[in-house]
Amino acid sequence: MPPPPAVLRWGQSAYETDADMALERRAAEALGLAWSVVPESPEPPDLAGVGALVVTSRVRVDAAALDRFAGRLVLTTTSGWDHIDVAAAAARGVTVARCPLARRDAVAEAAVAALTLLLRRQPALNAAARQGRWARGDLPALDALLMADATVAVVGVGVIGRRVAELLAPTGVRVLGVDPAPHPLPAATLDEALAAADAVTLHCALTPETRGLFTAERIAAMRPGAVLVNTARGKLVDPDAAVAAVREGRLRGAYLDVFPQEPWPGLAEAAAVPGVWLAPHAAGFARGLGTRVATEVGAALGAWVRGEPVPHRVSA
Repeated sequence: MPPPPAVLRWGQSAYETDADMALERRAAEALGLAWSVVPESPEPPDLAGVGALVVTSRVRVDAAALDRFAGRLVLTTTSGWDHIDVAAAAARGVTVARCPLARRDAVAEAAVAALTLLLRRQPALNAAARQGRWARGDLPALDALLMADATVAVVGVGVIGRRVAELLAPTGVRVLGVDPAPHPLPAATLDEALAAADAVTLHCALTPETRGLFTAERIAAMRPGAVLVNTARGKLVDPDAAVAAVREGRLRGAYLDVFPQEPWPGLAEAAAVPGVWLAPHAAGFARGLGTRVATEVGAALGAWVRGEPVPHRVSA
């Protein structure tokens, strides 16, 4: 009798406890799969006999790693997948999939909170309070905006972008969706959205088309006094340009949770700018994340074993 297909977990994130790993193991073994875990490493581990590879975002699955992999599934525990060479996987007949549901609600809630607080100018008021200044007299000039009076552009209407739109709906905000794929929101091109939107929130993947999407020139094209929120991928936005736009008063605020380089060396200087709100790639984290990841990994492996389409597949 042949041995069961092997699942190799390459890497374990700091938020994933031993109990989370045990839950993932039990899910795999209940499907008849052998399961093991190896630490993150720059070089691929022994992939002989591995049918499915489960990786974290700190593991690079490039063409060289795929050449050593005879299996048919690479699953990342994250929403983003730019650490995987999807084109090389497709050329080798390997399915690539991701786990966006584990972080969906946390990221969406962080984005909506940032939109709300920045449109109401709360970070600027808090900056004044830190200086010991009672800024009530600033309120007319700060021009706080109700969500019901605002237009928000959601750039990337996938799993997380749709959830953001759902959370925004009860506020009465006008939402525009920017995405080449069909989606349920009123659609706009990026140029149309930038001209109309009081706030832009990014939820798109990092691809060759979106890398550097918000340069200084693109940020300058945003509506004066708008808000920029990035909880997606760091290389979508030039953070220096975003901070400069807030400092110069062209944007009313920016919330940056992800950066081209992490840790970002400009953190302290940027955080001193009123209206700039920074976080250390934290939007996707909430209590129980490791358990949610283990559950989503188990669901993906179940579909794979049953020969069903693996959820949240990624194409080149």
